[in-house]
Formats: sequence, C-alpha cells, structure tokens
Amino acid sequence: MREQTCKTATTAATSVPPVERTSADLVLERRDEDRWEVTAATPRGQAWARDHFCCALRQSFSGTMCLDIMSADRLLKEAHVDGLTTEFVSLS
Repeated sequence: MREQTCKTATTAATSVPPVERTSADLVLERRDEDRWEVTAATPRGQAWARDHFCCALRQSFSGTMCLDIMSADRLLKEAHVDGLTTEFVSLS
C-alpha cells in the first residue's frame, strides 16, 4: 500500500509543467523614505498574493500594495520560501 502512495505522489509531481521564468513574480519598489510598493507582476504572483490575504483583502486586491519595509521584507521572505522570484527596483 505504501509503495502505491509514493508512486502516485511521484507521478503527480512529475506531471506539473516547469514554470518559465521571463520576469519576477513580485516586484519591490521604493516609493519614498518609508513607503514600499510590492507589485504582483505575473499571474503566479497574483495568485500567491491572493492566497495569502484574508477574505476581505482578497476581494479588493488590485495587484499592488504599499507596505513599510518590515512588512515588505516578511512578505518577500514568505514568497521566496514558496518558490517565487522577486525583483528590487530602487529610486534611481
């Protein structure tokens, strides 16, 4: 029984197509001294962001959020753990 379970999980894992990396999933931009903007730049990034919000925020999410640096850092660390790519855009 255990062997069948392992084979099924392996088959499911290998049937998922690889993700093509053409751009970062999330983009972090500094807006001013204490405002940072995180944009979900890909459909994968948008789906991930929606999955991490509570129901009220999920419904109004437009793809961009303004955060303080600590919140942005925490969000990007969670995204990296889940395999998303990120990009930083500075003021200059």
